[in-house]
Amino acid sequence: MCTVFFNKIERHKFYRAYGIPEDAEKNLRQFTVTEILQTVCILAKIVCDAEYTDQQLLDANHLVPVTKEQETEEQILFTLKSEEEDFYRHSYQEERKLLDMVREGNVEEAVRLSKDMDAEVGKLGASELTHWRNMLVVGVTLCARAAIEGGLMPYAAYRMSGYYINKGSECKDIMQILAYRNHAIEELTKRVCELKTKRHTSSYTEQCKDYVKKHFKEKVYLDDIAGKLGISSSYLSRIFKRETGICIQDYVNDIRIERAANLLIYSEESIPRIAEYVNFPSQSYFGKIFKAKKNMTPRQYRESYKPTEFLEEK
Repeated sequence: MCTVFFNKIERHKFYRAYGIPEDAEKNLRQFTVTEILQTVCILAKIVCDAEYTDQQLLDANHLVPVTKEQETEEQILFTLKSEEEDFYRHSYQEERKLLDMVREGNVEEAVRLSKDMDAEVGKLGASELTHWRNMLVVGVTLCARAAIEGGLMPYAAYRMSGYYINKGSECKDIMQILAYRNHAIEELTKRVCELKTKRHTSSYTEQCKDYVKKHFKEKVYLDDIAGKLGISSSYLSRIFKRETGICIQDYVNDIRIERAANLLIYSEESIPRIAEYVNFPSQSYFGKIFKAKKNMTPRQYRESYKPTEFLEEK
């Protein structure tokens, strides 16, 4: 079990350190700390017939850097300091106005309000760099929630916000952090605007699309989607076809082919591995569907669109 992602090189070093042969290597599943604690609690009950809380496990393994008493004391000191320095000068109403602009799809106003509030926010980190990284996280997270309320599907909002938050966490330049923050708010708001102006589709169709985008690497069953939405599979099939012009299985294939196309361009994975990753039952079927969608084979597509720097490195 690991709590961080291992790339191929790191994974190989890990297996080699434990004397595991290379042909037995496989991807390590990444767990959250909470999942590991829950697993340990279950094992303790089975093996030792003892019950522990998460907090007891953390305390016993010295994994808690600060006690509750220390935390309370630090909160009091922070409050006193923030009162002296007048940390928070902007109002809740100003935040609400920004989020309203995101919900309405008003791109220009959303970006302008975000910039205007920069000078009015309190200190959110020990250093300027940390402060603006935290500003990016808070701003993008709130605007992603507002975009969802404005009609953007959660999958799309979370994927976009995750991208910008991760990019901001890597930045060591404040201006670049602000650029990513502004781009995130602009893109989220723009997506809401596009949804409000395009041809209307029902909530069922949008939720169905959201489900497919989350589960395209698994077997996607119409009955499972309909069950999630609380409607019959026949009704979902009819409404999806009427509103999109294609059946749900064609949409599933579209999503899988688009993901496969990106992997062909931006990864070194083999074509059989890519076909397996996007859950096509065989490489031949993958090739058939890919050619029907892209008018060329996966190999031809890779050779035609792979960036020069990738080819040079190879």
